[in-house]
Amino acid sequence: MLYRKRCKRKFVLLKKILLAVVLLIIGVTVFCEVHLSDFRPEYIRIQAEILSVNSVCDAVNNTLDKLNYSYSDIAKINCDTNGNVQSIETDSFKINRIKADITKAVQKEIAKVYDNEIEIPLGAFTNITILSNVGPCIPVNFNLTGSFSSEVISTFEQAGINQTIHHIKLLLTSKIMTTSLDYSGKITFTTDFEIAQSVIVGNIPSGYGSLFQSYKK
Repeated sequence: MLYRKRCKRKFVLLKKILLAVVLLIIGVTVFCEVHLSDFRPEYIRIQAEILSVNSVCDAVNNTLDKLNYSYSDIAKINCDTNGNVQSIETDSFKINRIKADITKAVQKEIAKVYDNEIEIPLGAFTNITILSNVGPCIPVNFNLTGSFSSEVISTFEQAGINQTIHHIKLLLTSKIMTTSLDYSGKITFTTDFEIAQSVIVGNIPSGYGSLFQSYKK
């Protein structure tokens, strides 16, 4: 008789524990859903921005390394008999190839990371810094697509007496679309990359910078 009572008590205690566990799971689920709707868009935006910027930079740097163009491959400086710069001629074919190859490489790199899954630690919902990476992780899926436009520009920088550094740079503007089940957003950022540079010795006309043609795509 006493044994049956003990078993009954244990059974009742087990039921209470199981009920408490179930209620805890339901409570945590509801808590996460309520807070996730507010927290998820910003978290996805930050992660998507990091991922897209890294992908763009990797694609551009790898393409420039493969092309391996030097300043003399892209531009030719013409001077008069006194050493003053008269003109700078650029190779439009190579400029266009740089832009085309980079655009293709960036699109290909972004396509690789089209499907993404990030994990948000449960502690991140508490807004307490020391708990932000604590607890089980909740998976969140999102997609990345993008469009890109590029522009090659020329800038001049004083480098001492009668010396000027001529920079040829690529400006790449990326428009990234981020989508998930209940969120969509746009990220736009512009990054610049040094294609080539050279130190020019001699006088350069003060208005010369406006004579350099920018190539847009």
